[in-house]
Amino acid sequence: MQFEVESYLRHQGESFINRFDANSYLYITRALDHFDLATTHGSLEQAFAPMQAETLCVGFTSDWLFPPEQNREVVLALLRAGKRASYAELTTDLGHDSFLLESPQLYGLVRGFLEKE
Repeated sequence: MQFEVESYLRHQGESFINRFDANSYLYITRALDHFDLATTHGSLEQAFAPMQAETLCVGFTSDWLFPPEQNREVVLALLRAGKRASYAELTTDLGHDSFLLESPQLYGLVRGFLEKE
């Protein structure tokens, strides 16, 4: 039995081979793993101080790269910095790439956020 996510991951793996040099991909992922916005700016609140845009942060329950608790931490820091921010969490078993797959729930959240007055 093959799950839908397996064929998606296989396709993405093959597509990565065509788009990325293996060494470049290693450096990109290393940079992603080591970057710490709070440390770079002293705190998340300080990092967000210049922001003027309203923010919608969407967490996915199965995302191991950017887990929901980190997304909530970002939104709380935005609010503490006096910024307009909201958080939504979607339950999914599709992991980090959940936002790349068709999701009427996600589309509804984003549409509602962009269309509100």
